[in-house]
Amino acid sequence: MTTTTTIQSGFQSEEQKQEFQKQLDALREALRDIKAKVEASAGLSADEKDELTTEILQHVKALKEVKETTADLPPGQKPPADLGKMVESNLEKASSILDKVQAVAKKSAELAANVGEFALKYGPLVLSARHLFGLP
Repeated sequence: MTTTTTIQSGFQSEEQKQEFQKQLDALREALRDIKAKVEASAGLSADEKDELTTEILQHVKALKEVKETTADLPPGQKPPADLGKMVESNLEKASSILDKVQAVAKKSAELAANVGEFALKYGPLVLSARHLFGLP
């Protein structure tokens, strides 16, 4: 006999929800930190800095929206489909900024070290947030 486990998005407990909220704050803080380092980087043109910092700010804002919309979500209940999709989509986009920042960092040795640190902190936070929300 085979048992199928359904992956359910949403929070299993209040603790999980609180941890998710903390991780979103940590992700937003990491993004703000790397944004400051991008702005201070001597190896990038003004246009490259503008493009990257604008995108980083969009992610900071999107993660704030995720935090606000999940704050009232009752634990143990599956979130509305559109909310689940919004959270998943924003967490996927949050992952993609890492690739973009790493690509730009190749142009600046000084930024590359900062991006390495950022990636070590940021990547696991995104995965953990996905897991806390019940996403694969």
